[in-house]
Amino acid sequence: MKISVIISAHCKGRELEYVLTGYAMQTRRPDQVIIAQDGRDPAIGAALEAVRRRGWTIPLLYQNQEQRGFGKYRALNRAILAASGDLLLFTDGDCIPRDDYVANFVRLMRRGIFLSGGSHVSIPESFHQRHDLLEAVRDQSLFDYRYLSAIPGFCKNANRLTRKRWLARALDLLTQRNAFSGSNSCAWRDDVLAVGGFDEQMAYGGGDLNMGLRLNHIGVRGVRARHSLVSLHLDHGRSYYCADKERANHDWNRQVRHSRLVLPRESRICDETFFNLPVQA
Repeated sequence: MKISVIISAHCKGRELEYVLTGYAMQTRRPDQVIIAQDGRDPAIGAALEAVRRRGWTIPLLYQNQEQRGFGKYRALNRAILAASGDLLLFTDGDCIPRDDYVANFVRLMRRGIFLSGGSHVSIPESFHQRHDLLEAVRDQSLFDYRYLSAIPGFCKNANRLTRKRWLARALDLLTQRNAFSGSNSCAWRDDVLAVGGFDEQMAYGGGDLNMGLRLNHIGVRGVRARHSLVSLHLDHGRSYYCADKERANHDWNRQVRHSRLVLPRESRICDETFFNLPVQA
């Protein structure tokens, strides 16, 4: 079973360097990593060069595109078409994986489900902008609750970071929700293609949930495993947030939920997969 990690990136070079370092430390390395950038920024290229200089060996594909508004889902659909893995692990360029992250996704995945790690454990921007976290990612001390609890503004239950598999599984059973989280979820590639990937008309806020709903409509059930799938989010401002667009997304998702729609309103995956048009690089 091959797994491709698809990382949505947006002009955050140092954060992406931390994230890629996290994937280099995995006990079960991914078979492919795809950087899906909405826009073009030299900071991303610099981060890729930095990890390559430190001996990066995982097959890596970097895709970017002209930025036209909020284009995250357009970038992700391009990455889905380019992915070679049977499993697609979706995450963001500011979410650092613990060293057992990929291994736990592979261990827990089975047919008929998608897996979601759910909400973030976040490191405040006021801290990670003032400290170099690279060595803490490499030696995994960043995932030690004693390290994190010393950070001003950090307040999370220590059980979110447990390495005890039995405890993580027990807690996961108490916190199940059937929702797809674009920064911390995994699905079978053929299931994602069957629903046409992400809806490219969606703005920020609800686009990930939208694909999860459509996966539900073809019989794919969401399973939450937030204590088993540990990553740390480097918190940040959201200048792209628009309350009106988020409300429109939620209204559309209500329609999708009740109408049992499977395909998105707009997706290059539908154009290029279902109508057999050539895939554009």
